[in-house]
Amino acid sequence: MLELNMADTRLPLIQSVALVSALAFAIGAANTYAQDPPPQTPSEIVYDRQTAGMTHPKAVYQPAPEYANGPRRKKIQGNVLLSMIVTADGTVRDPQVTQSLDKDLDKKAVECVKKWRFEPATRDGKPVAMRVVVEVNFHLY
Repeated sequence: MLELNMADTRLPLIQSVALVSALAFAIGAANTYAQDPPPQTPSEIVYDRQTAGMTHPKAVYQPAPEYANGPRRKKIQGNVLLSMIVTADGTVRDPQVTQSLDKDLDKKAVECVKKWRFEPATRDGKPVAMRVVVEVNFHLY
């Protein structure tokens, strides 16, 4: 007859419970990471181009840029192109230089467009954020 000692069976049982607990935790954590992100609200979606039922943003306040002294002395003139997001409330977010003219003028162009205000783009009559490309002109007269 086989005689079981309870002390001999307790250790494998504890190890099994610990293993099952660790697996359950890992599966739960994996499910948490696998869930879809919460849906974006329409004001958080940034459109890259106009589609049917949409309008482009329209500038309502667009002050001229300041000329940096160094480029003025060197008589540097031209345009800086920037890509930026016009938010659903008409403000500018994330301006980035896409065509440089001079590092000082690029900086002045970014500072300038941050002050601009827009009537935002709309989609089906509701304000939305849209990425736009703008040109900031630096000319000596």
